[in-house]
Amino acid sequence: MTTEKKSEKSAAAKPRGNAQPLSREQVLERYAETGYALDQHPAHVIRKAHQRATLRFQQVMAGEDLSPTQFAALATILKHGEVSQNHLGRLTAMDPSTISIVMRKLLKHGLITRSASDTDQRLSMIALTEKGTEYTLERLARSVEVGRRLLSPLSPAEQATLLRLLKRINDDDPSNGDGGK
Repeated sequence: MTTEKKSEKSAAAKPRGNAQPLSREQVLERYAETGYALDQHPAHVIRKAHQRATLRFQQVMAGEDLSPTQFAALATILKHGEVSQNHLGRLTAMDPSTISIVMRKLLKHGLITRSASDTDQRLSMIALTEKGTEYTLERLARSVEVGRRLLSPLSPAEQATLLRLLKRINDDDPSNGDGGK
């Protein structure tokens, strides 16, 4: 079918003004014309993979009152040392609202401290407590196990390819602060 005929057919199926609503058959035909398939949609497939990753985290960290985002924050502070809350949010790809909620939970459990910056009173500086350092160190290997289980259906080469491609998608995101570079 030519593009012109497709567009005429599509326009003819659209209700205008007082026209009758589309029949179920018309709706399905228009749906099919779009090429949309939920199970093949990249955003849907990635969302399902994220759900699987969260499930694996919960299985491996069973009994812990800890979310993947909270652990990401703890591990990042462990690696970088004291860091501003704003910078921690950028390092962990969390928006200000999310990082604020994560910090409140970690403070409540005595895993971090928050203080004003010596150089800029507008900044909240975050550091691990001794308890937070031990807590995080004791769980790093289990977090590595989460990743191992998540990727276990793939060969080592497929794992490397998947991670490389996902990083390319993330590196191309203009909202990540690097201008899409």
